[in-house]
Order: sequence, then structure tokens, then C-alpha cells
Amino acid sequence: MRLPSSLVLPLLVLVASCAADRPEQAEIVGPVWVAETIAGAPVIPGTVVTLKLDPEGRSGGKAGCNSYGAGYQRDGGTLSFEQAFSTKMFCSPDALMAQEQAYLDLLSRIAAYQTQGDKLLLNATDGKTIVFHQQP
Repeated sequence: MRLPSSLVLPLLVLVASCAADRPEQAEIVGPVWVAETIAGAPVIPGTVVTLKLDPEGRSGGKAGCNSYGAGYQRDGGTLSFEQAFSTKMFCSPDALMAQEQAYLDLLSRIAAYQTQGDKLLLNATDGKTIVFHQQP
């Protein structure tokens, strides 16, 4: 069945306008996310804090020193994490352990998320944010 030529152009315009209304957004489930800032403070140089969400509601990564995991729930723009569990290695300097504790504490207070290009912003109930970029 052929469409009348008088309908083709309006349909193309409609499809193009729908695509233009939605900026490209990163899918948060699957990729590895690397933290840039935790509650406004840059991640300590030389350390890596990561987050990966799987489709079954589990998350995990590196908290700077230790590996961690936590269940999560996602619904629309809301996202929340259960209390994280982690390995119990001690790392030096003390600032690294403080950063790790701040990250895990903040992760348990996340209530929403948003994406901006290849960035993932996790927003806590107290207004603090963790900013990630997608690992290439």
C-alpha cells in the first residue's frame, strides 16, 4: 500500500520534530559510571569510584578502596539504593577512607537521577549530588 504523496511530507516533519524534542540521553543501566565529584568535592586524584547498574536491580563498583554492592530501585526519574555492603580493606591516606565513607553514605540517600549527555547525576534527599561520566 502506498501513502498519498500529500501525507509523506507532513509525516516526515512530524517524525523529525519528535526526535528533535528529545536530546540524546545515556541509558543508565549497563555502562560503568566513573565518579567525578561527590557532594561537590572532586574525587581524590589517582582513585577511581565507579557504579554499574544491572537490569536485575543490583549495583556495584569500586568505592575508591573497597568494592561494594547494593540493591537499587528505579521508577521514572526516581532512583534509590539499599544500604551498601563492601569489602573491608583499609587504605591510606585517611582521606581516601573518608571519601569512600562519604560516597557510600550519600549513595544510600539518593532519591532521583538525571542524565546530561554522557553524565549521570545522582541527587540525594538533602540536595547533595554525585556526578559521574560514562566510562568509554
